[in-house]
Amino acid sequence: MASFEKRGKKWRAVVSYTDARGLRQKTSKTFDLKKAATAWAAETETKVNGGLDINAGNISFPDYYMQWVNTYKRDLVRESTLKNYISRHREITKLFSNAPLNKLTTSYIQKQINLYGKTHSKGYVGLFLSTIKSSLKDAMIDGLIDRDIYSRLKTVGQDTEKFENYLSASDFKTLQTWLYKNKELMLKDNLYLAVLIALETGARYGEIKALCSDDFEFDDCTMSISKSYSRISRKDTEPKNKFSIRIISITKQLSNLVKWYITTEKTDVLFKSEHHNDRILKKMKFLSDELGISMIKFHGLRHSHVSYLLHNHVDISYISKRVGHANISVTLSTYSHMLKEKEEEQEKLTLEILNINEVPNSPQNP
Repeated sequence: MASFEKRGKKWRAVVSYTDARGLRQKTSKTFDLKKAATAWAAETETKVNGGLDINAGNISFPDYYMQWVNTYKRDLVRESTLKNYISRHREITKLFSNAPLNKLTTSYIQKQINLYGKTHSKGYVGLFLSTIKSSLKDAMIDGLIDRDIYSRLKTVGQDTEKFENYLSASDFKTLQTWLYKNKELMLKDNLYLAVLIALETGARYGEIKALCSDDFEFDDCTMSISKSYSRISRKDTEPKNKFSIRIISITKQLSNLVKWYITTEKTDVLFKSEHHNDRILKKMKFLSDELGISMIKFHGLRHSHVSYLLHNHVDISYISKRVGHANISVTLSTYSHMLKEKEEEQEKLTLEILNINEVPNSPQNP
């Protein structure tokens, strides 16, 4: 219900309504003309009658963000992902303090993101900003903000040195051959086994860490991915997404080696203890120095697997399924730099095929 009162030369419109909790609410605005006040009241009543809680947007952005996490994420994402959302709440609180959700503007948000970008990498800011955009998009859908203030936001941040986190084809073979020749080292340090599995399957570290003997069919030479170890919760959880659940064909050589390891160690769990990041980095550095190959991170073994398959003309749609991507678009986006190299190689081959070494003479007219 709307009411109007004249205050000096201005008109104040007040709209009363009952919110979803059954509580009486009021919202008001002052105008120079009664006609404008009446139009605003009519528009506001239409929104209220449609189920919109006008005052709900008065909540601070950090408080809304936490409500958003609890409503739309808590029961729908993995525990490790939820903890990432919650940790971002602390950063949002530092940047936006008690700023009301419905008072936010694109320029103000961008100013705060620019400030945040001075001390964070561009990649990290991109992840942080995507979460902010997602929450604000839902806020607009729910009617807590009345316009799009998120689409024009730009990612900023410190540029990090570009790092080709994958091995060349020759380095791939060098590492693969060395690991098989030195398999006894795996009994002293099973991280070597994890490196080989990652190199030959493209599986993520969490997926490898969760492997047990039941995940292998040694006669059929397959490895099953149905769970993933979470560093945050320190336990096995569901994989990254439903597409990550997959059965990977492995070589007879790898199948035999894993069987040998399980039998020798008399264990059903391949990796009982966690490999901490600093230890993994030291091991990757050792392999780089020992074999004279490029230095990569552990996740670079996954990239190396994809790169090696592309190098050997394996179809990208199969690669996408093998590494557990949701669709081929994810693969194309993630490995666009490798595909560009492949495109240039194919372009050169095409020109060589089309090239005529010697132009034949034109036929003579009789």
